[in-house]
Amino acid sequence: MSGPILDIYVASNLVGTLAEEAGSGVFTYLPDVPAERLVSLLMPVRAESYVWKKGLHPFFQMNLPEGYKKDRIRETLGPHADVTDMGLLALTGANSIGRVQVVPRGTSPGMTGGNVKMSDLLASADSRGNLLQLLDEGVTQGISGVMPKALSKPGEKATVWTEEFILKTGFDDIPWLSVNEYLCLEVARQAGLEVPETRLSDDGQVLAIGRFDRTKDGKWLAVEDYCALKGLDPVEKYRKGTLEDLAKLTQEFSSGDNVKENARKLFMLHLLNIALRNSDAHLKNFAVTYTSAEDVRLAPAYDIVTVTVYPRYKTNLPALPLYGKRVWASGKALVRYGGAWLGLTTTDMTDSVERVTAAVQGVLPLVRECADRFPGFQEVAKRMLDVWAHGLEDIKADAKPGKSEPAPLREQAGLSDPNGLERRKETNPYADPDGAFSHKAR
Repeated sequence: MSGPILDIYVASNLVGTLAEEAGSGVFTYLPDVPAERLVSLLMPVRAESYVWKKGLHPFFQMNLPEGYKKDRIRETLGPHADVTDMGLLALTGANSIGRVQVVPRGTSPGMTGGNVKMSDLLASADSRGNLLQLLDEGVTQGISGVMPKALSKPGEKATVWTEEFILKTGFDDIPWLSVNEYLCLEVARQAGLEVPETRLSDDGQVLAIGRFDRTKDGKWLAVEDYCALKGLDPVEKYRKGTLEDLAKLTQEFSSGDNVKENARKLFMLHLLNIALRNSDAHLKNFAVTYTSAEDVRLAPAYDIVTVTVYPRYKTNLPALPLYGKRVWASGKALVRYGGAWLGLTTTDMTDSVERVTAAVQGVLPLVRECADRFPGFQEVAKRMLDVWAHGLEDIKADAKPGKSEPAPLREQAGLSDPNGLERRKETNPYADPDGAFSHKAR
């Protein structure tokens, strides 16, 4: 063996070891590990070792830091710090989403989550700046590659974990990203999908999202994204995945009553991503949770953003292709996908379309509320509603893109008059941008 040997824990129970041998990752379960303490759905409990010839197994790569985070670890710990995949896993593996913890051999896993007083950060005058400082200070916290990728690059976002929440923010070239995601997740919630609790900072720059990797009684849940389930390295999340893959993997790992329920949720997520023009719905932005291989459920909705509302991403296409094409699927293509790949009935699909449409309508007052509260968000809000209006046309079973008149969502939200917001400021209870903001826990 070469390199470090790591101990693998599942829900605080030692279950196996991970090592390197001739460039391959080798994971081995300890004797007598119960079947329900599996590390990954691709690695059920067995006596034989799991060998991954391309290095670290995809599951263990799932939460590795990348980009900025990786660079900051090297800068903080010195140029000789081990920033190989195994070295990074040894540094950050005790803090990751899900019930699996990875620590150096003989080390007990500590508590996860950062020491962040979230209420103070959300109420601070510069929540974004304070969050970035926390991220910079906690460079060895186990933050996934799906979170900060390179803070110095346009279009990225930064994330910090606490014991109960994930705190996220964006940057100047993607303004009001936190409010954008907050509203998109509210649409998902009103459509009937499970969505973690969300809280928005007083200045609208930071979004707090409840962690969904534990139950209400404090038990850890396993979390595995679809990139890992497909056996892919994270860098392949765009290149090798398809919507058909999501359907196949969902059917493969679901069982019992969860088969139909997971299929319905996945179809609803597709409709939402199309309606809200979320062009970043790649393999890592879908996941499952489970307590055992017999209880696999689609994870709550997360990372839903109207990406195309920003000028530089206006022409972005969906991250994953359908039937070999990366286009905003509509009408018959969606019906065909829901029926042939997910086994849904026409009634199922019609119900999903109606739920998404009603959810968008139901969130319009909240869009207006946010536009009133955050004047800088007003123009983004208008563009979001324009995008959503066209998206709602696409998800209809009889959709004819470009040939129908979309719903006047701007008008319905009271945002069509460019001067209307200014005229209402005197009666707006949230007019003081420095005043206290009493957020609803959603």
